[in-house]
Amino acid sequence: MCIENTTEAAMATKDQERGVLQQIKAMVAELGPDSYIATAFRGVFDIAEENIENDFSGNPVEQAQDLGEQLAQRTVQVGQLAGERDEYKARAEAAEAQLIVLKAKLYDYMTA
Repeated sequence: MCIENTTEAAMATKDQERGVLQQIKAMVAELGPDSYIATAFRGVFDIAEENIENDFSGNPVEQAQDLGEQLAQRTVQVGQLAGERDEYKARAEAAEAQLIVLKAKLYDYMTA
C-alpha cells in the first residue's frame, strides 16, 4: 500500500491505518526480534495502536525531548534557587551576628 500524497494520508481511516500497521509489524517481525529495526521499534507499535484507538498523536521521541527540555529548565531553576538559598543563609548569618552585637550593646547600657 503506497500513499501518494499527504492529503490521502490525512484522510486514511482507522481501518486503513490498522492494516498498514499490521503490515509494518509483519515486515519488522521477519527481521527477527534482535534486529536493529525491531529494537528501535520496541514499544512503538503499542503507541501507534493507542494513537489509532484514541484519536491521539503521541510520539515518544517528542515526549522524551520535551521531558529533556523540562529537566534542563528545572536544573537551571535548582541552580538559581541554590544561589538564592546561599544568599539568604549569608544574610541570616549577618543578621544573627548583628543581633549578637546589639544584645551586647544593650547589656552594656543596662549594666552601665
